[in-house]
Amino acid sequence: RTRRMDHVSQELGIGVASQSETDNEAAKRAEVQHFENVVKAFLYYKEHGTHVVRKHEASFARLPQGHQQIVNYLPAKFEAQKQCLQVNQDFLATIVADTEGFIKNSPLLTGARTRFEHIEGSSLDMDKIRCTLRQFVRDWSADGEEERKQCYKPITDALLSYYSHYPEDQRYHLRVLIPGAGLGRLVYDVAKLGFSAQGCEFSYQMLIASNYILNYAPGKESLAIHPWVLSSSNVWDAQAQQLKQVLVPDDLPGGLSPNVDFSMVAGDFLEVYRQQQGEWNCVATSFFVDTASNIVQYVEHIQSLLVDGGIWINLGPLLYHYTDAPDVDSTELSYAEFRSVIL
Repeated sequence: RTRRMDHVSQELGIGVASQSETDNEAAKRAEVQHFENVVKAFLYYKEHGTHVVRKHEASFARLPQGHQQIVNYLPAKFEAQKQCLQVNQDFLATIVADTEGFIKNSPLLTGARTRFEHIEGSSLDMDKIRCTLRQFVRDWSADGEEERKQCYKPITDALLSYYSHYPEDQRYHLRVLIPGAGLGRLVYDVAKLGFSAQGCEFSYQMLIASNYILNYAPGKESLAIHPWVLSSSNVWDAQAQQLKQVLVPDDLPGGLSPNVDFSMVAGDFLEVYRQQQGEWNCVATSFFVDTASNIVQYVEHIQSLLVDGGIWINLGPLLYHYTDAPDVDSTELSYAEFRSVIL
């Protein structure tokens, strides 16, 4: 099948001019190792989830007999969770089956039979895999439509409004950059409107998953996942929520105008676009600016990327990602302070 988009991979965090060749090679090896650790986490999901369920089973087994009788439906729920974990694992294994050639110098084997001598995932890696499953709901399911209307539609509406004087068949001349693109839905929605759109994403979890859904998904709502199967807190009804099945994608990517340039790039937003001053008609950011350790640098960089008369469309909070990170700088501005920097 012809690929539905150009998915460009770059080694992250390398290519600094002052590095020696030895340091550069070490950085490349580290990047390959990081990528393979992410793939391992995809493959480790079921085992990780089974450990979580077994803990609940052990807690149930230690209840007094009378209490076990009161909640005697829990063993059936645990079995249902295990079945959901298998469904999720099948989905995740399918995603990583299409990572061949995703990064240079990786010795990954081809296809779904990719194997490692030892597969595991750190607690942080597994949290990211669980987050990726939940993000499929927002970006690529009918269940996420209302949330997309709240966080993506204002951006596309603003884009259409500002360039309303452009004929629809000429929009492809307008280049829209979307950093922090996640699973690529906003990039795809912008491209569907006829604009040339490129997403940039740093997370391999998101890049691997978006590569699959954008290029290899077999059909509309053809894939089932259970995104909340391991979420036990604040659940109103286990069957309706925790065990709920969600079908993806709600819209099968494809059918774009042949003139539209639609792509995803892997890397750090500040590094990848260092040499692209004045090349973008629009930068669109959704829930992105607060990922900066230096938010002033983000604003300065976005301004440098825009053509004369270009626009920046932003939506999202100031929930600074590094506020609790002891070893990472974090410049945290109020909205009024942030706005003064923009002006």
